[in-house]
Amino acid sequence: MEFLNPYMLWGTLAIALPVIIHFWYQKKGKQIAWAASQWLVDKTSLQNRGIRIDEIPLLLIRCLLVILLSILLSEPILTWFNKDQEKEQFHLVQADAGVISNFRFELENALKKKEKVIFIGADPEPLADLTSIPRDESGLSRLQQNINNIAGRDTHLNLYLNNNQEISRLPKILIPGTYKLFVVRDSVRKSENPLIDFAKRTGKERINVLINYENQEETETVRAGLKALRDVFQIPINIDLATGLKSQYDWIFTDKPIERQNKQTLYVVPQKSVGDHVFENIIEVNDSLRLATSSIVQNGQLPEWLGEMLIAHYDLGNKSNPLSQRQLEGAFASIQSQKGQHSNGSHQWLLLVFILIFMLERWISLNQNNARNA
Repeated sequence: MEFLNPYMLWGTLAIALPVIIHFWYQKKGKQIAWAASQWLVDKTSLQNRGIRIDEIPLLLIRCLLVILLSILLSEPILTWFNKDQEKEQFHLVQADAGVISNFRFELENALKKKEKVIFIGADPEPLADLTSIPRDESGLSRLQQNINNIAGRDTHLNLYLNNNQEISRLPKILIPGTYKLFVVRDSVRKSENPLIDFAKRTGKERINVLINYENQEETETVRAGLKALRDVFQIPINIDLATGLKSQYDWIFTDKPIERQNKQTLYVVPQKSVGDHVFENIIEVNDSLRLATSSIVQNGQLPEWLGEMLIAHYDLGNKSNPLSQRQLEGAFASIQSQKGQHSNGSHQWLLLVFILIFMLERWISLNQNNARNA
């Protein structure tokens, strides 16, 4: 069983409330002597002393109602009945001869089993064979769109990619359901960091950067990452926190719409600001670059990620240099698909059980009250 809002399970601690209320009403009240009380002492003391047996089932039912309410609010997804259900297999392949050559055996087996094999690109259509490789200059920029179109909670995605720096430029790839990576591992050793002697390599005496976020915390986080990059590699970065001071910037971090796009400027914006359009000079991030929301910031990889953007934008590095295992694992993440979360009816069935038990509690409670008043 999985929960969409697991923090709501803390509400189960509220089962202490019906227990406390039950014992509170069991407290002995203040005795007021009156004329005929001597004939009722033995009978009333027998009925009200300690826990009454006939009230224990009602107490347990009320505790069960609290537990069920907490589980309902946590939005459970029952997966017990789907464990034996075989997931639909998809094979998403980078349109590269080297990738196909390395994994030809796996891909041909997939085609024999009638599983869907698709090239990454603008038109992700299932293949009948591997003879023709389409030419798509967008590279991996459409990878997330292709995954969103074909993958779901009940699918298993097999990704076949070149292990190079192009993956590091992408925002974190989110994959519904399960997935497995097949990457072409390059044995080429990494050369020295291309950010060394940045000014000499690019001929730029200064990189003008604009940070224009509404959130002050995000502004400070990005500013600190840029300062770390500047101090380590002696890159001439000039950071500006106000708009309109310069006619043109080399690098812009913003969460505002881009009114006039400059092809020479590198933009870093939230994914929602761009939509489905793909631009070479726009880097999309899935969430804000804050410590609370960004895994890149939490893992201390922000300066490294910023440096990789500079390398790619100014074409400084060898694109064939492979990523480390840690970088590969950090570039992808499995998520629970929002579509069809309650397709197994678990939420509806629990709600029905809650209503029935609530009606049973009311019926028992009313019967006990009528019996006492009789």
